[in-house]
Amino acid sequence: MLYNSSMDNVAVAVVPPRKKAPARARWRLPAVIAGVLLALMLLQLPVIADWSSFAFYDPGTALKGDLLICMGFKPAVDFGYTHGLATLLFARAGFWLLGRTPWAFLIMTALLEICMALAIAAFARAMHIRGAARIFLFCALPLAVMPVYLTLTHPLEALLIMWAIAEQACGRRPRALAICTACLFVKPSMAYVYGFLLTVWTLWDWRHSGGGIADLFKRTWLAMATAMVATVVTLLAFGPVSLARTIVPLTGMKTYHDTHFGFFAASGFAFWSPFIHGILYYFITPAGSYLACALATAAVGALLLARRRRGLPSRRTQTLLSMAIMLGAFLFGFYGWPNSWQYYSYLPALFVAAALATAPRARPCIIAASVLVVLGQATNAGIAIGAWVVKARYQQTGGLWVYPRQYAAWKRVLAVTAGQPTLVMSNGYLPWMPPGMVMPLSWFPEPGIPTKIELRRVAKQALRAKYVVTWNAYGKMSLWNQRDFAAVRSRFFLLKKEKYFCVWRQRPAVGQAPSTR
Repeated sequence: MLYNSSMDNVAVAVVPPRKKAPARARWRLPAVIAGVLLALMLLQLPVIADWSSFAFYDPGTALKGDLLICMGFKPAVDFGYTHGLATLLFARAGFWLLGRTPWAFLIMTALLEICMALAIAAFARAMHIRGAARIFLFCALPLAVMPVYLTLTHPLEALLIMWAIAEQACGRRPRALAICTACLFVKPSMAYVYGFLLTVWTLWDWRHSGGGIADLFKRTWLAMATAMVATVVTLLAFGPVSLARTIVPLTGMKTYHDTHFGFFAASGFAFWSPFIHGILYYFITPAGSYLACALATAAVGALLLARRRRGLPSRRTQTLLSMAIMLGAFLFGFYGWPNSWQYYSYLPALFVAAALATAPRARPCIIAASVLVVLGQATNAGIAIGAWVVKARYQQTGGLWVYPRQYAAWKRVLAVTAGQPTLVMSNGYLPWMPPGMVMPLSWFPEPGIPTKIELRRVAKQALRAKYVVTWNAYGKMSLWNQRDFAAVRSRFFLLKKEKYFCVWRQRPAVGQAPSTR
């Protein structure tokens, strides 16, 4: 696949003025994209509305974070927190309106994805993605946008980055820089990379335009105003210490270092290494289409740099180069757990769609790429079908779907604890908490994230409990198994071990008669 750069050199005077499309036509493309994204969510509902995901994994952190700030705890002070403060404000508004439930989480995600559809449609129009290239764009939607993300931070960040890319593609770089500035308060990682690139393009353009300070202010005042408003709002909501500790991702960087994350580390190998997976894996999972799009992005990005002439590149070239550099920064800089490719999967998918739109003799490439991304959803489709057939919903799981074996194991745990004081060492948020059970007052009790205050608080919760329940899938990553909890753990003995859960019982104090239970 070769990128045709001839469009970058066409004089503006040669291009005939385009008539403004009727309102109905302008809304047709975003409406269809939004419909596809919502349909993908509904088709996979038993997978994304999963009890164990919210109860023991990252989706529950959105609810847990809201609970903690409502209790008066400060992020990055009273509890470890790796994202931006704006996500907590967004979640607070949503849970206030809808209630603090997993269903509210899913509704907020759906609303964000509808807004993503608007950004994708604006990008497609600005980059002239039409005809066969638009077919690839629709085929690649399941790769570009996930039916649900691990937290509310990730779809909110994806929306803002997509929106900024669309604004840059439309030639509205000051708006793109302002949106990127707002994204710093959502997740301070990719927004720094993209903000730096937009700043470089802005300064380059300003310097070659011969404008003065007033011209530079005109190009940047919106971003500066956005930064001031976001700073004031987050300061009033959480205070200066929380803002200072989250506007730079120090906790996230420490966690990535401690857990040895990276695209070329063990976590990345688990996603892409041919020494781990057979050839079929690359065709029936998104791995093959993602890697192919990422390689195409790198190749076309390098070609654009090689063909660049003197002067500021066209806005199309600027946009594509920005996307390629952002993807490279992610893969080489802050790739996390094996499936963290999902966070920025829209970058290679949208890049390839835009490149195919102007590639010479692109139809064979478009057909091959479309088939690859469609086949890559085969495993997800099989999982969704199996979930509809096998999983069930119960009142005790908050109406979420759960595998019957997991639910039966959970009922046996409840039979053992029998309403006695019990701490469930969960990284998530149990949507239905039985009497006597409590969750850790911790945002994400995984090694490297909790603060010292938080660790002491969870330790006190454990010592006040008669039973502690642990989720076996955490393994070495469980806070319960860490050295920081060795003294607390020594006060308990393993009472019951199953496939999913372990139940620990506190030893009787010296001189106290053992319980008959």
